[in-house]
Amino acid sequence: MRYHRLLGDMDRTACAMRVRGRSEEEVARRLVEMRNDAKDITRAGVAPEQVKRLEERNQKKYGNPLGPTADQLYAKYGSWAEVSAAATRSNEAVDHELGLEFRPCPCEVEQNAAVPAAH
Repeated sequence: MRYHRLLGDMDRTACAMRVRGRSEEEVARRLVEMRNDAKDITRAGVAPEQVKRLEERNQKKYGNPLGPTADQLYAKYGSWAEVSAAATRSNEAVDHELGLEFRPCPCEVEQNAAVPAAH
């Protein structure tokens, strides 16, 4: 639940940045930073040996104990918008197991509804 609250904070930050005219790259970079901070915060309640395994895996795979960098995600997804989307996704299997449901930030939904269709 704490992680989902942090994801909500990320959505609100993204909305605020977009309203201020920040580029999608700036938004994505901030969201990746916030996601890695959220991982660090939520791991505080996890057994030290589990945290160690997670961090060793991430260090080996990404060169960072908290996970991939924004640049690594951009190389994987090919767009900053996709990096932003990936940074704010939760793990559906874990959510289901815990009975959690992630709800997107209403400001994002409102923004998308207000964007006229391209011709």
